[in-house]
Amino acid sequence: MAKDQHPGSSVRCYTPPPMKIARRFWGRLVSQDRGASAPPDHASPPVGTEIRSGPSVRLRSHVPANLAAFQRWYADDEIARLLRHDQEPLNNVQSRGYFQTIILPLSAAGRAYAIHETSSDRLIGTAALTDFTEPAPGVRAALFRIVIGEKDRWGRGYGTEATRLVAEEAFETHGLTRVRLEVFRHNPRALAAYRRVGFQVVGEHTEWVGRQRFTLEIIEMALDRPGPAPPDGGDAPPPLPK
Repeated sequence: MAKDQHPGSSVRCYTPPPMKIARRFWGRLVSQDRGASAPPDHASPPVGTEIRSGPSVRLRSHVPANLAAFQRWYADDEIARLLRHDQEPLNNVQSRGYFQTIILPLSAAGRAYAIHETSSDRLIGTAALTDFTEPAPGVRAALFRIVIGEKDRWGRGYGTEATRLVAEEAFETHGLTRVRLEVFRHNPRALAAYRRVGFQVVGEHTEWVGRQRFTLEIIEMALDRPGPAPPDGGDAPPPLPK
């Protein structure tokens, strides 16, 4: 037992040894936390509602937690060169605004999709249907956009399958008769994927972008709904979004 005597006093004070103090301190912590379960070491990231699924990828609604991955994809120079008309990556402010004011509202309306790997449910990309129009009587069309942002998942057919799933969603859920897209001539991998789904070249045009007026050759493609049109008097397709 360690005892300390104050000068000028006959009172002796007991000072516990350091190890005993430590045991008491940690004992109190354990007793306070007893009955509470410890959080898991690796909590699963939140995911949105499943919309449509295939063997390799599934479409889900977007959730706010997808922002970090979205920003990382759109800050990538190579992805910008393959997908963006201005050929420039987005900074964090731009991509945050794009995700929060365009992607999340589109997803809530069922027109933007988080692409997840089926086997792991890992978020690997994003796709959307935009610019809904009726260019001719009986023709209901939208513009398709997609990016597989995780480069370690390129070359596995994930983009092809996701494109097919979104096309099915366009025809079966939104009542569209045509899905359009634009692809750069310098992106042959995407062009081949679209051809595998059934898209046909319907036109092309050239844009000059950037301060140096970079020439951008753009191929226009379209996929029409397979099979005959619904008979007259059948269920009316949903109205096009404004």
